[in-house]
Amino acid sequence: MGENDEKIKVAVRVRPFNKRDQDEVFKHVGSGVLNNAFCGYNACIFAYGQTGSGKSYSMMGTKESPGIIPRLCNAIFERIEEATCETLAFKVEVSYMEIYNERVRDLLDPKKSTKNLKVREHKILGPMVDGLSVLAVSSFEQIASLIEEGNKSRTVAATNMNAESSRSHAVFNIRLTQALTDLENGVSL
Repeated sequence: MGENDEKIKVAVRVRPFNKRDQDEVFKHVGSGVLNNAFCGYNACIFAYGQTGSGKSYSMMGTKESPGIIPRLCNAIFERIEEATCETLAFKVEVSYMEIYNERVRDLLDPKKSTKNLKVREHKILGPMVDGLSVLAVSSFEQIASLIEEGNKSRTVAATNMNAESSRSHAVFNIRLTQALTDLENGVSL
């Protein structure tokens, strides 16, 4: 084990939700992730299953019934609004990528490039994607717009189980940074 290995904790929850509504799924999955994010922890929500099993619906949902990701993003900004500490500054950034046939593509690239991005290991930050757009956002509405834009760029094709199934894996990343600020000197601590 490396020096940092004993600091890593893995929690695995495999739970089919069957006929649950989006609110209930978020309460079981998203609320803990939200709390941990504001405590400074990294988290990952991973949906796995066969075509038509509800992965995209659970993660993204619809406008009428938002999924885990939109609910989590909305809750982040609600929590930031509720923060009463004047010396705490928040920064929210997002990225959205697609992995299809072992090729990584930036779904938020303003140039709409089809260039294959390279994944590499950074000795401090860990795995990272060179050239991936990381966009600062200041509201849930900005994130919702970016998700919609990114979804339009996804690779889709018909399958026997779904007329318009995504044939790729998507990774939507949210980075929440909190910093204490020295109000007298205007410096982040």
